[in-house]
Amino acid sequence: MKKITIGIEGMSCAACSNSIEKYLNKQNGIINANVNLVMANATIEYNELILNQKQIDVFVKNCGYKSTGPYKIVDENKKIKNQKNWLISFGVLTVILLYISMGMMIGLPLPDFLNMHKHSLAYAITLLVITIPFLIYGIDIFRNGIKALCHKAPNMDTLVTIGVLSSLGYSIFALVMIILGQHIYVESLYFESCSVIIYFIKLGRFIDKASKNKTKQAINELVHYHKLYMLI
Repeated sequence: MKKITIGIEGMSCAACSNSIEKYLNKQNGIINANVNLVMANATIEYNELILNQKQIDVFVKNCGYKSTGPYKIVDENKKIKNQKNWLISFGVLTVILLYISMGMMIGLPLPDFLNMHKHSLAYAITLLVITIPFLIYGIDIFRNGIKALCHKAPNMDTLVTIGVLSSLGYSIFALVMIILGQHIYVESLYFESCSVIIYFIKLGRFIDKASKNKTKQAINELVHYHKLYMLI
């Protein structure tokens, strides 16, 4: 029997860690698998006569996630700072999008070409153009959600993906109808909903990741102090 701890990328909720854990424990040669969402790793006991680490990495991939090999403590402060910069940029874009889509409802001034009733096509295309960067920004959510669904283990990403793509699909349909002259469909555009959902999911994950990083640092410090105490 051999025991390893591997890092896992792509987990976003308890459903993710539970689905990986259940899948791994069903595999021939794995004696016990324990997945830790906070630490983003899995501790696995397995029969080395039947399995090796590469095969275990394949099992993780089959679940729709990525194994990063033997678990290492990584300082994620740089990554968090980069994510913060992206959040600020998309936060500004979110405000602009909401101003355009809902400004008229509360009497805010807008350029005439963005008047949804006078220039519905220009208004709809503007919303679509601003929404496209958000769709690219959230591509990891869609990828994980679709993978989880394909592996019959839907998670939060799957729910978000279905909601966003449904809104996007209907909004594109409404845009086509506007192009065909049915300007009443300008009231049926939900591009801003797609963008705002993606942004707040990303914001929530940033807060969650920052919190987990602090927890990891605290745990690592405790382990370090424990080792020092044992040496003394």
